Amino acid sequence: MQKQIKMAISFKLPKIDADSALFLDTPVAGDTDLDKGVLTVKDEAGNDALIVRAGDFLDFEYKAYAAGTANIVDVDLSSVTMVNNGTYSLTVSAPYAVNFFGGGQETGAVYTARTYLVSADGTATIAEVVDSFVARINGDLNAYFSAAAVGGTTVRITADDAGFGPLTIQAPAGSAVSDNVAWVEPVGTLSEVQAYFPGSTLGSASYSRFVLRHRKAIRTNIVNGLQVIKPAKAVIYIDSTDGAAITLLTNILSGAYTPVADYLGCPAV
Repeated sequence: MQKQIKMAISFKLPKIDADSALFLDTPVAGDTDLDKGVLTVKDEAGNDALIVRAGDFLDFEYKAYAAGTANIVDVDLSSVTMVNNGTYSLTVSAPYAVNFFGGGQETGAVYTARTYLVSADGTATIAEVVDSFVARINGDLNAYFSAAAVGGTTVRITADDAGFGPLTIQAPAGSAVSDNVAWVEPVGTLSEVQAYFPGSTLGSASYSRFVLRHRKAIRTNIVNGLQVIKPAKAVIYIDSTDGAAITLLTNILSGAYTPVADYLGCPAV
């Protein structure tokens, strides 16, 4: 008897290519400050983690915490031509699925797709093929999704977690593939935040996320003894339940902060 080996299948959300990152579990007055034309944001330890002149702001993106929604996809086989003793193939993949079995976690090996082949008998029916696909998928120890038969004509495939991303389905010719429940991207989950701060203890259950693009002066050998300006990204995570801290930073970055005079000045940075 052939033994199935269960692989260590997980997911890894894409990481923003940022020049700096910080998180605030318990923001207090003064952690985020705009004064004399300079934005200063402290980290959880109270250190100045981000210092940017207001004149160097380029743009920002804010996303509130979202647990995410796992994708559910319907594969309708009702228009697929049935062939007696024919073979049918169904392939399922997700962009953020990762296989740690081959080579270990440190390799970041991507586990891209699962393919299922089923055969019809001498009196092929759609319901037979649907049931066969459902059985094969649910019997796969390494699948990161499950399947159910709907109405005798449809295979409904549900991702195990929103973290795997949107499912991509390659189905038999004539199939109709459509979302039953659309994928919603997770934002500010613990697994996302921990990717930026490995080994750190996070004190919040969820975070809202800011991505600030700004100009940054750096030294380079291209211009001897001088500095050049490069675009930079800063990622800021704030406890999603702290509405005051989120509103403050949003107002500063959007230009809605008052007094307006705080955007001006002669900063020593």
